[in-house]
Amino acid sequence: MNKKDFPHIHFYDQDFVDIYDRTWAWIADCWTNGGSQTKISKIRFFYYPARKTLDFLEQILSSFFLVYSNRIYPASNGLDALYTLQEPDGAIRSAYDIETGAPIFPEDNPLGVTLPLLSWAEFNLYHKTANKKRVKEIMPILSNYYRWLEANFKMPNGLFSTPLSSTGMINSPRSEARYFIDFNATMAMNALYLSALGDILNDKDASFQYKRDYFSIKTRINSKMWNPEDGFYYDLDENEIQVRTKTLGTYWLLLAEIPNEERAEKLIAKLKDPSCFGTDNPFPSLSVDHPAKCERHYRPG
Repeated sequence: MNKKDFPHIHFYDQDFVDIYDRTWAWIADCWTNGGSQTKISKIRFFYYPARKTLDFLEQILSSFFLVYSNRIYPASNGLDALYTLQEPDGAIRSAYDIETGAPIFPEDNPLGVTLPLLSWAEFNLYHKTANKKRVKEIMPILSNYYRWLEANFKMPNGLFSTPLSSTGMINSPRSEARYFIDFNATMAMNALYLSALGDILNDKDASFQYKRDYFSIKTRINSKMWNPEDGFYYDLDENEIQVRTKTLGTYWLLLAEIPNEERAEKLIAKLKDPSCFGTDNPFPSLSVDHPAKCERHYRPG
C-alpha cells in the first residue's frame, strides 16, 4: 500500500468497499476555517457543512476516524480549534458559530456543556501518533476544563447534574432525571483518561488525583444507579430515585470500565434482547419495552 494514500480495505462485498472509498472522497468537502476575525481563522478543521458550527462532539468523534487517513486529513485540528476558544475559567462550550467564533447555547443549556470526552480523544490520538509533546501541551487545557466542569456541575453527592441536552439525546423521555447516567459515565471517563495521560507524562500527582476522582464517581454510579432487579443502570431524579427508563446512554459505562464482569454481561444481553435493544435495526436510543405511561421508580436499598 502507498503510505501517502488512504488505507485500503479488502472485503468480499464490493459495494461496502465502494462506500468506504467514497466516504474518504466526501470528507474532502467538509473542511473549513473560522471567520477572518475569529481566533480560529487559521485552523482548518472538519465540520458538517449543513450546520456551519464548530461542534464539540463532532470534533471528538471525527478524530477517531480521521486519524486513519495517513495524515492526509489532520485528526487534531478540530480539537485545537476548541482549545483556542477555551475561556479563562476553563469553559469549552458544546458548539460555536464558525463565522463569529461565538458560543451557541441551547435554550435549556445556558452554559453549553456536553459530554466531556476530550481526554479520551487525546489518549486515542497519542496511541496512534506517539506525540508526547502534544500531551504535555494540552494537559493544562484539559485540567482547566475538568475544573470548570466540577465547579459548575458537581453536586454534594459526588455526581454531576446537567441539562438533558448535555447528553446529546434531547428526544429521550428523561425529563424527570437530574443525574444522567451517560454524562456521569463520561465524566468518569474524563478522569480515567486524564490519569492515563498523566502516566504518559510520568506526572504522578496528576495520575493519582484523576484516578482517585475516577474511582469516586465509579463508586457512586455503582451504588446509586445500578438496579439489581432489572440488571441495568438508570438516571436519578433530584431525590436520587432511579428513573427506570432504559436508554442507550447507559452503554457509555462500558467504555468507562465501570460495571464488573457480571453487570457488563447483563448490559450486553439487553443489546441482544429483541424486547429491549436487540431490534432488527440496532440499536434504538430508547428501549422498545418502554411504555411512558408505566414509568416506574426505584430507590436503592
